[in-house]
Amino acid sequence: MEIELASVLRALREELARSVKESEGEAVRFRLEKINLEAQIAVTKGQEGGLGLKLWVLSGDGKRSSQTVSTQLLKLELSAETADGGYVRTRAHRG
Repeated sequence: MEIELASVLRALREELARSVKESEGEAVRFRLEKINLEAQIAVTKGQEGGLGLKLWVLSGDGKRSSQTVSTQLLKLELSAETADGGYVRTRAHRG
């Protein structure tokens, strides 16, 4: 299974937005400053025409293909902020 890096980051933003919304009115909230994200990515090179580059987050599924795949560990340190540049505040998780 291949997942585009943009999809992973979109899902992360959506989860953070949901947590922010759920924190409204809570007595305890967390200020989110940094997110450390590690992903193994694959860059594929095939025989098709055209030009482009996509970064994929790898999963455990395996398959055979005639493409050349190079994998790298990608480490991102993200700083979360609101649209106006403020801190992101999320609710305490109740597990």
